Amino acid sequence: MIAEIYHKFSTDLEDVLTGDFFGAMRYMPFNRGLNQIFKNYAVSEDPQVTHILSNAADDDFNFEFWKRSENGLVEIDGFIPLTSVEIGIEVKYRSGLSGGDQLEKEAQVLDEWCNGKEKLLILIGEAEEAKAIYIENKDKRVFRDVHLAYLSWQDILLGLDQVLISSSYEKKMIEDLKTLLREKGFVSFEGFSIDQPVVDKDICWTMDGNDFVKSDA
Repeated sequence: MIAEIYHKFSTDLEDVLTGDFFGAMRYMPFNRGLNQIFKNYAVSEDPQVTHILSNAADDDFNFEFWKRSENGLVEIDGFIPLTSVEIGIEVKYRSGLSGGDQLEKEAQVLDEWCNGKEKLLILIGEAEEAKAIYIENKDKRVFRDVHLAYLSWQDILLGLDQVLISSSYEKKMIEDLKTLLREKGFVSFEGFSIDQPVVDKDICWTMDGNDFVKSDA
């Protein structure tokens, strides 16, 4: 991550971005760190998603990278087992799904891993891509039992301002992550900034020869 920030190294590999981001965030308590981003920025038409994330109050957690199904055929980029819910993370960065049924397969594996708990699969990608993939998959049968949400890298960058920092170490870590995501181009468009005079409805301008004259309306 530091090499990328200082332009010593550059890659479009999504596994590297996954490792950089979640490898750092796993050192913050879940409830102060990742879940501040998840519950404020994850998008879903499923009303249960908000309830599930709001009730996920764990601090200690384990983030398992690239966890595979027992038969080795399905890999989930990240797996977070919590007290009340188990969360699967699928990361996309400049690449599409490996197949039209990729999320379905991941949801089925997640359903097998999560005995008696809520199951949530979060797709992470660039804003328009993540939204499009979510729309294509949200009504599939498997997502009646496994909740589906999506989160854009652009919103993750915004969400880093929501995490609850308790030390200078955490502050530096978050600043490094924000710099990394900006370097990747994940800055949301917030409109144009144009300097212009303030319009006062009680003032009008009239023409006096070649000059404009201001007067009260």
